Amino acid sequence: MSRLSAEGPAVQDDRRTDTWGEIRRDGVIWLAYAFAARHLIGLVVPGLLVFLPLGLIAVSALVVVVVVNVDGPAAVVNGGFELIGSPGTPLLVWSAAVLAASVAGQMVVLPATVVLAAGRLAGENVSLSGAMRAAARRWPAMLALVLVGAVVIGADTAAGFGLLAWNGAQVPAFAVMALLLLFSLPCLLAVPGVVLKRRSARSALALAYRLTSGAPWATAFTLAFGVVIFPALAQQAVNVATSGTPIVRIGASWVLALVVVPLQATVIARLFLHRLAIGGMTTEFKEIVESLPAGTSRPARPVPVLAALLLPTLLYGAAVLVNPLGWLEVSETVVTDGVSRAPSPDADERSEPTLDWSDLRALYAGQDGHPVMVLDDSREAKLLTCADSTCTRSRLAWAEPPAVDGEERAASARLADGRVAMTTWAVEEHYRWVYDENWRARLGLRLCDATACAPAPGGRTLAEVTWSGRNRVVALAARPGGGLLMAQLHGLSKKENGADKEVLSLTACDDPACARPRTREVAKVPVNTYTGGGRDLIAGVDPQDRPVVLRLDHDSGAIHVVSCDDPACARAHVEQPVGDDPSGYLFDRRSRPRAAMAIRADGRPLIAYRDMADGAIKLLDCRTRACAQADTATLAAAGERHAGLAMVLDRAGRALVAFQDLDREQIVIATCTGTRCTRTPVTTIRRKGGYGLAMALDGRGRPVLAWVDFGGGDDWDLVVTTPLTLR
Repeated sequence: MSRLSAEGPAVQDDRRTDTWGEIRRDGVIWLAYAFAARHLIGLVVPGLLVFLPLGLIAVSALVVVVVVNVDGPAAVVNGGFELIGSPGTPLLVWSAAVLAASVAGQMVVLPATVVLAAGRLAGENVSLSGAMRAAARRWPAMLALVLVGAVVIGADTAAGFGLLAWNGAQVPAFAVMALLLLFSLPCLLAVPGVVLKRRSARSALALAYRLTSGAPWATAFTLAFGVVIFPALAQQAVNVATSGTPIVRIGASWVLALVVVPLQATVIARLFLHRLAIGGMTTEFKEIVESLPAGTSRPARPVPVLAALLLPTLLYGAAVLVNPLGWLEVSETVVTDGVSRAPSPDADERSEPTLDWSDLRALYAGQDGHPVMVLDDSREAKLLTCADSTCTRSRLAWAEPPAVDGEERAASARLADGRVAMTTWAVEEHYRWVYDENWRARLGLRLCDATACAPAPGGRTLAEVTWSGRNRVVALAARPGGGLLMAQLHGLSKKENGADKEVLSLTACDDPACARPRTREVAKVPVNTYTGGGRDLIAGVDPQDRPVVLRLDHDSGAIHVVSCDDPACARAHVEQPVGDDPSGYLFDRRSRPRAAMAIRADGRPLIAYRDMADGAIKLLDCRTRACAQADTATLAAAGERHAGLAMVLDRAGRALVAFQDLDREQIVIATCTGTRCTRTPVTTIRRKGGYGLAMALDGRGRPVLAWVDFGGGDDWDLVVTTPLTLR
């Protein structure tokens, strides 16, 4: 017996009249959203039945891929699971499988929800299982619609970008794409035609555009806002509101993804029925009502539905808190989100300090153990101090006064009390931008705490240079007794020594202000072989207060080590543990040689460097203080692209060497006991990388990385990464 004869013609006609009038009302989006909200518990069930088990299977498969280390490591970053580095083949296969399964699931969930929504809009009780079966039976036609949609979107995109490539005008190109997309949106009305009227994909598309013909723009904009724009804005609002809480963000996104489907399905169903009513297609409306899968009225059961909605969030939160697989836990902050990085408006006027991608010079743990960065490039040096261990709040201030030689980079060192000592080359105000035979620069010191930098008490001049000698290279190191060691490298003319040499002098200071400096020339090393510029000098002092200095030739890759037998350096030894590379000067700054040095408790140096000959990252474990002999460990293989280099000794005396693996898009920390090293990727390089890296230990002895994630132009970020559980 049909529903019409069972209920009686009078009752059925009255109810159909009321339903017909309700369906004809304008304001489809708001009426559909309100209706979906009232019936949300019942309408969300198809999505739960399909996507909850699908999600659990997908996550389990992802864990298996990561655990067997087929595709690279994972970490808990800021309270959320992330894969580190670029995706490999297994992850790409997993992603493709999940995408295909999600599309297949949506091909059942959306039409099933459309059936449920249409039934309730028509005042009929529709069986959930019947709606799911009806959607599953129409799967071939839905697949055809998906393929048509993919072709249409591809054609829209190709047309827009083709126009952009033709005339380079972005506004017309995106306007064309938007218009074509609006024109294609009525394809969504083919879904009710397939599942409610059991038409083929072709016939359903023809019906959809026939229904649209009376109000094409109104229909297109209704679908655009109700199905695409408002759900996208809701997702964006959720992302912004939960940006600092990954667990809440994942849970909210999961719930929103399931809730959005009933809203979209109700908009599609109501608009389809609305266009039928406006067109006076009473026969088609009756056929749809009669073909709905019958069901009995059952009360909504919100508790199981809400439990299923919250289950993934609870499981994810428990997994993050427990971390059963012991994945590395990482804290990461994009510092440039809270600091201005626009260029200074006028180089001749002192303005508020800003960041540039080439500024990063050094990183230290400040007086409170929080990160402190020395930033210096082509103007006065700056100091960025973090208000907490993760640098979520920071302060950027000038470290040097205006009247300095901004082109000379500041050397710095951390004092025992956590303050930072910094070199500065003072010039007269008139000679900041004027260079002639009267130009002079005086080398002095500035001391920086968490609030400001000030000249060292006494204001002693440690060196003075003219324009011809301004390429002096300076390095600083803290002495065990609280003083400073300053290393200076400057050229000698052939007239003075008969060869192209550079002289290394050491200045010993008994206090941070360097009130009584004692300077001695201790060694001569070959001048740079090609350009004479781009040199590095690293100063160190062992626990017995004996200086050790590393000189790196940026052009040839050669490394010289100068070591002293006593604190006064009455006698120095010069060794070359790394020889010259004959390939010559490299113009790519990411391919240039790099070096870092740390001094063991017994006075022997550890040297990490990028071998210019083959590009490998290597560690020299020097057998003597002079490093005449050393054991070598290869931290990153030859033939791979690496950049950046930083090294510290942890509290256990192990060498921690950080570098950027550009091929795998990772930053790696190698933990070395002697020459036995383990590599741990700690974060992902999301742009190009290779343009700045520094490392220090925080107040709790954990390594902290500051690095520049550079993509070109203004597309860059200064990032602070702290591995919290590095073993």
